[in-house]
Amino acid sequence: MIRWIYCSLMTALLFPALSSAAPATETPPPGESREFGSVEERRLLLSLEEERRGLATAKESLAERENELKRLEVEVDKKLTELTRLRQELEEMMAQRSEDEQKRIKDLARMYEKMAPEKAARLIVTLDEGLAIAILSGMKTKAAAKLLNFMEKDKGAKLSAAFSSLQSP
Repeated sequence: MIRWIYCSLMTALLFPALSSAAPATETPPPGESREFGSVEERRLLLSLEEERRGLATAKESLAERENELKRLEVEVDKKLTELTRLRQELEEMMAQRSEDEQKRIKDLARMYEKMAPEKAARLIVTLDEGLAIAILSGMKTKAAAKLLNFMEKDKGAKLSAAFSSLQSP
């Protein structure tokens, strides 16, 4: 029994000493006030938190800019695709127009071949030089020669020179 009293007495005396000897080492969660050891430590911690907030803001801003750039990239790709399609369509239209124009010039050349050479010569002289050369180039050589024979010498020589430069590679 003495032993039991001795153990109880020792426990009662040592328990308060043990509980105060080990202070709590829990750190307060972020955002709660902390006790700082010095003014310098407090200044550094506040500076670090401010920098962390600045970095978070910068990260958000960069993410927004990245999203905007991706959106713009998609938009540019769409426009580029549309421009490519329009360019191809325009080239096809120009080729068709050129084809139609060549057909009309060929038809005109046949018409001028069937006319009397004197009348055809008077009409060709009044045409644009490029069109006149195109018509002459579409005609048979013999018919074109007859037309040139009935033209004024200066105009005939000018068309002949332009026609010959057109024929050479």
